[in-house]
Amino acid sequence: MHWGKTHSFTEFVDTKLLDLRSRFGMAMWFLTRRRGEDWLLLNVCGEGYDLNRGDTLAWGDTICHRRVTDPGPPACSDVTREEAYRDAPITDQLSIRAYVGMPLRDHTGALFGTLCALDPEPRPDLDHENVQAALKRQARLLESALVWNLAGLDQQRVTEFFEEESRDPETGLLDDAGWLRILDGERRRCQAYGLGAMVLKVHGSRLDDEKRQLVADSLAALIRHQDMAAYLGSDRFAILLPENTTHCAAQIRDRLLDALNAKGILMRCEAEPLRLSEGLMQPPLSTADGAVH
Repeated sequence: MHWGKTHSFTEFVDTKLLDLRSRFGMAMWFLTRRRGEDWLLLNVCGEGYDLNRGDTLAWGDTICHRRVTDPGPPACSDVTREEAYRDAPITDQLSIRAYVGMPLRDHTGALFGTLCALDPEPRPDLDHENVQAALKRQARLLESALVWNLAGLDQQRVTEFFEEESRDPETGLLDDAGWLRILDGERRRCQAYGLGAMVLKVHGSRLDDEKRQLVADSLAALIRHQDMAAYLGSDRFAILLPENTTHCAAQIRDRLLDALNAKGILMRCEAEPLRLSEGLMQPPLSTADGAVH
């Protein structure tokens, strides 16, 4: 199942969760992402809990953590009677009596998150074998769509970059308008899949045409094929680093500044997380915010 754009995948998941709720009940259904020690709610359907898309809880407190690390039943009709789940810290925060949790793997085979459902009342129907078998089939379908879409994200980025026509005529890099459209596309991917991205802001002073082109060429040579560079005028450049960490962004920043310094070009470079409209972002760099070589 191939959904060509990330917002279409989000709509697919929303529709799937709505269908699951109508077929199997449960107060709320979620597509979740484990991100470090966080449990991020990517898609939410239903009511009964004060939980919304984009909310983050502690992964170690959740029943899903117990489901993955010390496997209990994938569907539990009464959490208070299940030894593996009943003392999960999240049960002190939320009234949870019934639980469904299906681990989902990404395209590399690593744990992505879970298909999860919660209910404040017991649900005896979850004990039926045919119900549990049907839930597992639905989880496999969702996982297949997830894997297919995650595997195609880099090619999607490359395609968007080469199809973007708004470019600086001197450097050939994205201009302001093209840069903003590329950022919007990456924000949608981050929101759909719980990803993080970093932005490097590179700026100098009184660069002549030759040095400006040298900077542009250096950016293009040092970044990955799925990264995207822009020239924003007034000797300001920017690089988008999708699915990147603060540590890796700092390394790229240092390599870039070293390469420019070797060519006799003094620049400054700051790394920061890509800010998302819903407030989701990775922590800032733990090292100095800016560097100059």
